[in-house]
Amino acid sequence: MSVMMHDPVTVQRTWPSRLRFRATDITESNDIEVEDLEWDVPAGDVAQTLAARMELPTNVPWALRNDQGMFLDDTQEIGAQIEQDARLTLTPKAHLG
Repeated sequence: MSVMMHDPVTVQRTWPSRLRFRATDITESNDIEVEDLEWDVPAGDVAQTLAARMELPTNVPWALRNDQGMFLDDTQEIGAQIEQDARLTLTPKAHLG
């Protein structure tokens, strides 16, 4: 009996060239389909971009929340935090105290 050794197989996740998701603001007055953002953009930058597209004030900080109510990490790539066709809510950051 002989055992053949093989190099490990590297599996790469293939992504579409652009991220696709739906976003609404906290009041649900704005609802947009987003299909033109890259996977590697930080979520905080995406939040500010969406605020501008929705014609919301851009001089306040915004955050993104997924459909389970969890806030995305502003510093992490959005593509690492959501799946294609996700539903996100844009909400102003509240600074209490």
